[in-house]
Amino acid sequence: MSDIRQLPAPLETSRPAPKRIVRPCEWQLVSAVQALETQMGSVEAYNRLCDAARNLKQKIDAGQGHAQHAMWATDPKWIYPAGGE
Repeated sequence: MSDIRQLPAPLETSRPAPKRIVRPCEWQLVSAVQALETQMGSVEAYNRLCDAARNLKQKIDAGQGHAQHAMWATDPKWIYPAGGE
């Protein structure tokens, strides 16, 4: 009863990592950034994006941020289904 041995097990997963989920708003953001850069140039587009990021951070820090819409929320059970592939 004292002869305990560890069973051999693979150290890495056999499943590939899930692909990154791309939502429609991300394509709109890419398009908006491209249009911003085309119309204002790269430097001014960068400055405007930094201003927008600063404003969003201030909103979050003030406790006025909100969670994503439930329709676009990611369900880990869908990404990592139980029982394999």
